[in-house]
Amino acid sequence: MMFEPSLTKGVLEVFSPVHNALSTADEQATKAIDIQHANIHGVGDFSIWEFSGNPVYHCSYDYFAANDVTAIHLVLFSLEEPYETQLGHITYWLNLLKALTPPQDNIAFGGRIQQLLEVVLVATHADLADITRAFSGEFSYDKEKALLKEVRNRFGNDLQISDKLFVMDTGASNSKDLKLLRSHLQELRANIISKCSPMTQLSERLLAALPSWRKLSGPNQLTSWQQFVNDVQEQINPLVSQHHLRTLAMQLHSMGEINIMQSETVQDVVVLEPRWLCTNILGKLLSVETPKAIHHYRGRYRLEEVQALAPESDVEELLQILDAMDVCARDITSPSMVDVPALIKTNGLHRSWTEEEDEDSLIYGGVRLVPAEHLTPFPCGMFHKLQVNLCRWSHQQKPEEEGGEDSDGDIHLWANGAKVSQAGVEAMILLVNHGQGVEIQVRGHDTERAKCYTLLDTICTITENLLASTLPGLLTAKYYLSPQQLREHHAPIMVYQPKDFCRAQIQRESSLTNTMGGYRESFSSILAFGCAEVYQQGTLATDIHISEVPLLARRKLCRMLDPPDALGKDWCLLAMNLGLTDLVAKHGNGAPNSNPDSDSQQAELQPSPTAALLQEWSNRTNSRVGVLMTKLRELGRRDAADFLLKASPVFRVNMEALTGAPNGYPPTCNGGTSYNSISSVISR
Repeated sequence: MMFEPSLTKGVLEVFSPVHNALSTADEQATKAIDIQHANIHGVGDFSIWEFSGNPVYHCSYDYFAANDVTAIHLVLFSLEEPYETQLGHITYWLNLLKALTPPQDNIAFGGRIQQLLEVVLVATHADLADITRAFSGEFSYDKEKALLKEVRNRFGNDLQISDKLFVMDTGASNSKDLKLLRSHLQELRANIISKCSPMTQLSERLLAALPSWRKLSGPNQLTSWQQFVNDVQEQINPLVSQHHLRTLAMQLHSMGEINIMQSETVQDVVVLEPRWLCTNILGKLLSVETPKAIHHYRGRYRLEEVQALAPESDVEELLQILDAMDVCARDITSPSMVDVPALIKTNGLHRSWTEEEDEDSLIYGGVRLVPAEHLTPFPCGMFHKLQVNLCRWSHQQKPEEEGGEDSDGDIHLWANGAKVSQAGVEAMILLVNHGQGVEIQVRGHDTERAKCYTLLDTICTITENLLASTLPGLLTAKYYLSPQQLREHHAPIMVYQPKDFCRAQIQRESSLTNTMGGYRESFSSILAFGCAEVYQQGTLATDIHISEVPLLARRKLCRMLDPPDALGKDWCLLAMNLGLTDLVAKHGNGAPNSNPDSDSQQAELQPSPTAALLQEWSNRTNSRVGVLMTKLRELGRRDAADFLLKASPVFRVNMEALTGAPNGYPPTCNGGTSYNSISSVISR
């Protein structure tokens, strides 16, 4: 995993997911995911999956990266870049690996993860960066200790990061550094294999049958899990059970022979030849070298063009799987067209709000979603996937008879942006701050306040559902934008954070000071477009129930409060302050005695006492965020209180109760998987 050299033109540009450098073809750049089976001399056999650093391909990575605990993840960065850029690149990739790892429902002691992904950091271009060699012969990088310390501080709880940084001149294949890396890979490989089940005779026969199955599978190397089971039972062993076969299939998945794809929309699809999908299909479909027509700059393909890129494939079946992967969206209104947002080159919008004459009767509001833990951009492909989901949602909204310009359900896409409309209300969805935030801005007439809130809530739900299903390990925070500055098209815009609302609420205030504009704005106007029906149905900041705090945020609180504190400022005292003294006796000796990094600790993690405490306390009547925040402050744990503030929701509305409001109506997407499971995939 490494950004392509042609793209690393400085830290800001490299994180801007659509960058001018993308339009230039680079012959040497990796296309999508390059897969090869290789024997590394003196180490053994590996299936090597090289993920392109070109952000145009990233919208498919959630199906192939970090989905196998037996893999070793090499993260590469160039020493030709400044130190801050190196750290930025490493943080980006490690945050992606962390974000792709689903959290376990049962939180372990200290919020630890059962099986951490193995990560090795490799610094390249040592020869070009004039790195000196130590007396023993290997490169000596003066910032190695500082870099490793910083990276481990940020990700040490979530990923198993090797203790050594490997500094490379990849042109020198017999160098001491490459020998050290080979030796380390051999060590990791032996350790991983010692914990894996050995190959059985049945798995050997299954492996031998794969080449002929690939030939027989026709143009597409896809099959459903049920068909895979039937084939094994018919051709190899009629007595094999589904459960046993899943174990064998996971072995083949770990060997890179097949890929088992799992998500809400792709359930148990088996890719018999991963190279076919990862390199041939995605590499061609998303390549910048594809011949250009005008509609390609808008990220659109005609069906026959997709067929030309994959001449051997069954296009309908292929598009079903790509649609379910959120790589592309079919346009229901013109079935011969396919939207591929990752390919959009057009910037800006013909009619952005700043250029329009504003009517006095328009009201504005909006939110910004940001990663809560690390100051790093969202994984590049996330916004492309969001654009696909917005296309899908907007196609559902379209009435049978076609309206004129900006009719209901219309969507306009451009690089890093989208604009949708519903019931006379408009929304703009933008990737801002060099990829570090997603902004959703909504406007409508002041007679449509409830509809404005409903559209904002719907698009937030689509975005949050997408993040939960594709980046389950990424914790986000929701900030609110100044309605008055949005209306005045003022830049930069004042952003209100959860802590601002909590402080004001504790002081019994119902408005916030806009320090940029020098005026106050009411909670109602910031959170609910000034709509009394919506605002009165809502629960605010400190009054929100503790069960609404996301699982990832609770896990982080467990990391802070589980370890015993010398002054007693840990979960024990918190339990007593919350009136749950019986839990102290029950979990009192819950701190593991073993070294947290030992194998025994990895094998059997003890449950988190803080998680048990929060679960038990959530059954009490006063279990609100504000109460817990106050108790943490009294305990002297301002760090935990501040984090709780940052990660907690600010405003929750019961949308069902709102449907009775005069201007309200039920949102078309209500937080389930309805919008996200439109594709009838081959797995079904």
